[in-house]
Parts: sequence; C-alpha cells; structure tokens
Amino acid sequence: MYGPRVDAAAFARLAARTRELHLDYTDDELVILAALDTPGKVQDFLNTQVYYNNDHASVEQDETAIPPRQVLRTAHAHCFEGAVFAYAVNYLHGHNPHWVLLEATQDPDHNLVVVQDPQTGLYGSNAHSTWPHLDGRPMEYPTLWSIVETYIPWYISDLTHDPQDLTLVGYSDPFDLTTKFGTDWLASDKPIWDIYYTYVDASVRFHYLHDNSNETHLYPLVRALKDQWIQLDAQGKPFVSVSDLPRAAQELWHAFWPVFEKWPTRGRAREIEQEFVRVAGTSPLDLRDNADDLQYYLAAGYRIEQLLTESTPT
Repeated sequence: MYGPRVDAAAFARLAARTRELHLDYTDDELVILAALDTPGKVQDFLNTQVYYNNDHASVEQDETAIPPRQVLRTAHAHCFEGAVFAYAVNYLHGHNPHWVLLEATQDPDHNLVVVQDPQTGLYGSNAHSTWPHLDGRPMEYPTLWSIVETYIPWYISDLTHDPQDLTLVGYSDPFDLTTKFGTDWLASDKPIWDIYYTYVDASVRFHYLHDNSNETHLYPLVRALKDQWIQLDAQGKPFVSVSDLPRAAQELWHAFWPVFEKWPTRGRAREIEQEFVRVAGTSPLDLRDNADDLQYYLAAGYRIEQLLTESTPT
C-alpha cells in the first residue's frame, strides 16, 4: 500500500534522520513511516490501519504500553499507544509535536498529539479512540483552546451514556516527550512503561476548561499526593486520608457516600459532588479511584517521588 507513495528523496531523508538518532528501523518499516509525512496522513493511518487495543476488555487482560514500533508491527493501539505512535512519526518528520492531556472526571483521560503548521501557524492534532469524534483534528485551528473545545461535546460519561453528561474538565499545557525521555523509545521493541506511568508529573500544569483566569492546577492525582490527601498505610497500600482534606471537603466527603447512587449524575449525590469539586478540584469518586489506581503504579516499581518532582531532561 505505502511503497508506491514514497519517493526516493523522502525515504532518504527519513533514513538519514533515524541514523542520526541511532534508531534501527528496518527498510520495510521506514517505507511506511516515510509515507506518513504529514499529520493528516498519520491520522488516516490510525483511523484505517490500526485496530483499537482494548486492554481492559476483561479483568484477565493485562495493561499494555506498546511502543510505536510495535504499533506499526501489530496494527493495534489504545489511546496512549496511538498517541505515542503519532508523536514518534511526526517527530521523525520534523513536525515538532507536543503532547496534550485532556483531563476528565469519572472517565478516562484522552491523549492528543498537537502539531502547528509552520507556514500558517494553525494547529491540528492526532489521537486514537474507539469513540466517534475523539480522533484527530486537521491543522486549521488558531489556538490550542480552539482544538480542545471541539472534543468537549463528544466526551460523554462512560457511566451514564447521557449526551448531556459531559466529563472533560481540563487540559494540560503542551509538553515534549523527548525532552524528558530522550529518543531511544522511538524504535524500542519493549513496553514503554516509564512514559506510560510518569509522563504526567508535577512539571505538567493544567487549565480548567471554563476558567478564564490564567491560574493552572496540578493533575488531580499529583495534587492529592502533594497535599497528602492520598497516603500509604503501614502495608504500603494507598488510601484517601479524609482528615487531611480541607475542612469543607471533609464534611462533603462524609455526606456524599450515604446518598451516592450507581449513576452519580442524579439526585443529592450530584449536588454534593459538584460542591466537593469546587472545594478540592476533584470529585470523591475520582479521589477514591486515584488511590486505587496508585496501587498498580507502585506495584510496577515506581515511586511517589517521581510524580512529585518536576521532571528534568534526560
């Protein structure tokens, strides 16, 4: 499919780039990568050639962190894996990609790879999703915010499936993966757990979607650890330390759970939850889930300090 679309000069440029970075892609792999020389072509490849890797289809399945090379070889990727593939290809073609994380409440976050057209100054994105309208955007947006807002109406709660129950709450400043993690991972055959687990730390600042101020906030898990809202017990198991929450949040926490329903968009639980978010910047459910998910992070051998220390370039 892709061989006829690549001219010799384009192949030579990409081959030189990978040699310069000491990346050992095969000629067959380089043919496909050379053909994906624009963000639009990368998005088309993700949409038409890469199956969605649902690594949470059952409790028996292990999580995956497939590197870009294995996405190319297996034609499978979930949201994060599709984004690192898009980042890698755009980087190799010199498009200066940046990563943006869309922050959601009671829903998985979403990974975007943002690229700016050097001639027009307009922005576009690459993304991979199993849900309609959550893939990439063409390079026709004047600002990062104008891209982000196109995702808001399509990010519907996994709990309720109610089109009115939208779950995006914020977005990160753009950041550069190669600044923190170098470039060896671009052609790695091994899972990229270091990136998967630690790419969002105290160095990444977030903006609330409907806040016109210039104030930023930390990722909710990072803030909860920093402020000791989540701690480790004597056995090293994470838990929510309710007594360390702000006083108003403590009262709301205790009021929330007795009235909590299976679908938290209904009734008094929803009202309490919204007030808790105003006070603490997160919801009771998200805070509890953050503590639960932290167990997997720790079990994989990573340390809380890695999330609290602002990252430095490799």
